[in-house]
Amino acid sequence: MKNKLVITILLLCISLCAQGVNYVTSLDSVKKMGFTELKKKFDNCSANDKNRLLYGNTYYKKSKYQNDRMIIMEGLFMAATISKNKQIGISYLDSIISLSADRSDFIYPAKAYILKSEYLLYDNHWNEGLINLLKAEKYSEKKRNIKQNSFINEQIGLIKTNLGKYEEALPLIKQHYLFLKSNNDCSPAEISYSTFLLSDLYNRLKKPDSALYYNNKRLKEIKPQNVYYKYLILSNGIAYHIKKEYKTSNILLDSAISLIYPSSDKLNLAISYYYKGSNILDGENNLQKAKMYFEKVDSIMVISKEYTPDIRNNYIKLIKISKKLNNDRKQLYYLNRLIEIDIILNQNDHVLSKNVTKYYDTPHLLSEKEKIISKINSEKQMYVLTGCFIFIILVVSFYYLFKIKREKKILDKRFHDLINNSENEFKKESSIVDENKLRKLVDNEKSNAKSFDLPIAKELIEKLRKFENEFGYLELNLKLIDLADRFDTNSSYLSKTINQYKGKNFSQYLNDLRIDYAVIKLKKDKKIRKYTVKALAEEFGFNNSESFAKAFHSKTGLQPSYFIKKTNEDVSRD
Repeated sequence: MKNKLVITILLLCISLCAQGVNYVTSLDSVKKMGFTELKKKFDNCSANDKNRLLYGNTYYKKSKYQNDRMIIMEGLFMAATISKNKQIGISYLDSIISLSADRSDFIYPAKAYILKSEYLLYDNHWNEGLINLLKAEKYSEKKRNIKQNSFINEQIGLIKTNLGKYEEALPLIKQHYLFLKSNNDCSPAEISYSTFLLSDLYNRLKKPDSALYYNNKRLKEIKPQNVYYKYLILSNGIAYHIKKEYKTSNILLDSAISLIYPSSDKLNLAISYYYKGSNILDGENNLQKAKMYFEKVDSIMVISKEYTPDIRNNYIKLIKISKKLNNDRKQLYYLNRLIEIDIILNQNDHVLSKNVTKYYDTPHLLSEKEKIISKINSEKQMYVLTGCFIFIILVVSFYYLFKIKREKKILDKRFHDLINNSENEFKKESSIVDENKLRKLVDNEKSNAKSFDLPIAKELIEKLRKFENEFGYLELNLKLIDLADRFDTNSSYLSKTINQYKGKNFSQYLNDLRIDYAVIKLKKDKKIRKYTVKALAEEFGFNNSESFAKAFHSKTGLQPSYFIKKTNEDVSRD
C-alpha cells in the first residue's frame, strides 16, 4: 500500500502544530514578537499555513544574535523544518547536533536526529537514516523522553513495514498510537497520521475490519481539512478492496483521488490508481479499463521513482494483461520495469534488513534478556520474602488456632461446669439463717450510732430470702431504696446487710440472682432459648441487652449466645 516513510515527512511538518487558519500576518508585527510568542505561533500553525514560514524565518534570524543555546537550536530546527531543500535542512540539523551532543537535554539532540533520519529515509538513504534514528533512541532513552522514544519505535515500525515484517511492526506502531491517544498535548495531525499507519498495517495483514474500525473512529473526530483525511479515505478504499466490496471501494478511491490529485503526493495518487484498476480487474474483469489505471501508475512512477511492493504488483498485473492481449512489446517493457524495481527494492531491503537486525533487533533482544534476568533475580528475592512472610503467617495462624482451641476447651469446661452445678448453686442457700454471719454483721455495726440488733438483722435476712424465693429480683428498674421501703427499713441498713451477709453490693446481688435464674431457665426451657438477647434481658429483669450480656459473662465467663448454642447442641445429642 502506501510508503509510510514518505508520509513521515509530512508528520514532521505537522507533529509540532495543531491545525490552524490560513492568513498572512504583517512582517513588522512579527519582528516585534519575542521568542516565546514566535515559537507558540509557529507551533500553532498548520503545515500549509503561510504564516508558519514567516514565524520560523523570523525566529531563526533573530536567534543567530543570541547567546542562549536553546533559542539557537530552536531557530535551527524551525529553519530545517521549513526548508524546501532537504540537504540544507540536514545541515541545520547537523549544527544542532554539534551544539547539543556533549550537553544533551530532554529534547536535543534526539529531536534533530529524528528529523535527519526522516530526510535520509525519504531520499532512500536507508542505512544512514536508520543509524540516525538509533542515535536518537540512545539520547531519548538516556533522558527518558517517553514521547520521543515512542515516536522512534513507530519509525522502526515503519521500516519493518517496508521490509514486509508486518507482525513485528504492529506492536511498535500500535503502541505509539495508544500513547498519542492517551496524551492531551498531541496535535490532531499526529493522531490522524498514527491512525493511518495503524490502519495501513492492518490492511497489509489482511485484517480490513480492524483497519476500517480505526479509520472510521478517527474520521468522526476530524474535518476534511485535516491533512490526513484523504489518506484515511484511501485506506478505507483499500480495506473494502480486500473485503471484495469493489463498488464501495471505488467510491472511496474516487474521493481519495479527487483530494490527493491537487497535491504533490504522486506516490499515493499512484497507489489510488492501482487499487482502482485492481477493483475493475477483479470485479468486472475489464482488461482494457483496468490497464488504463495501471498505466497511469507507470506514468507517475517513471517520473517519481518511488517504489513500494504495491507498485511492484502493478507491473505484474500489466505483464499478465499484456500477455492476454498478445502485446509482446508492452509485455517486454513492463518486464524490464519490474526487473528495475526489484533491483532497487532488493538492494534497499537487503541493506536495511541487515542493519535493522544488527543495530535494533539484536540490541533490543539483549536488553530484553537483561530485563528478564533482572526480573528472575527480583522474583527469587520476592520468593524468599514471600516464603518468610508465609512462614510468619503460618506461625501466627497456628498460634491463634492453638489459642482458639484452648479457649474453646476453657469455654466448654465452663459450660459443662455451669450446667452441672447451676441448680446446686441456686439451691445451696440453707433455710436456716447463718447465725455466725448474722452476729458478725451486728458486731460490725455496734460502733455506728444507728446500729441494729440481732432480731432486726435476722428479720431483714428472712425478707431477702422471701424476696429471692418469690423471684422479686426479676422486676425491671428495681432500686435499693424501693426494696428498703418494702422491707420497712432504710436503704443504708439494707445495703450493709447485703454487703456483709451476701458478700456483694446490691447491684451485684441482683445481677447474680438474675443470671442464676437465667441459666436454669435457659437450660430447661426450649421455648425461651429461641428469644432474642433483648427479649431475654427483659425476661430476666435487665433494662437492655448490653447489661444482660455483660452480667451473664461476668458471672459465667460465657456469652449468652454461646451458652444457648451449646445447650441446644447438648439437647440435640441427647
